[in-house]
Amino acid sequence: MRNSVIALMIVSVFFSCSRNEKQDIADKAQDAQELVEEKTDSTVEGLKDEAKDVSKNIESEKDALVSKIDYSKEQINIKLKQADEDIKHASAQEKARLEKKKNELKNSLDELDKSLEELKSEKKRDWKEFKKDLNKQIDKVQEKIQ
Repeated sequence: MRNSVIALMIVSVFFSCSRNEKQDIADKAQDAQELVEEKTDSTVEGLKDEAKDVSKNIESEKDALVSKIDYSKEQINIKLKQADEDIKHASAQEKARLEKKKNELKNSLDELDKSLEELKSEKKRDWKEFKKDLNKQIDKVQEKIQ
């Protein structure tokens, strides 16, 4: 589009000027076109660099979330083993309560596994939304563990 406009300007001025003026106009038009190309190239490179930075930041955030999930899973597994031991020595009423707690922990573990799988996959979901939801989920799991 810009090239077309520049070409049109050159042609219109070309027919109304002397030979030297025509050459000056053609040179200025060429300089303008080169300047536009340089600015465009510079902008494209800047955008590429920004995209790389964003990608690195997302990878860092993913790594941090994976660590949080792994830690939560370890804590759940510890609680599950502890619940198994407690169930062996508990009364019937206490066993029912401990079994319920154990099932809740297993469900939390399953949810974390699903989230971890989604985090590692390349599904197209809004990153900020996913990260927010996952942090809430991890916080809930941590509350259950306490």
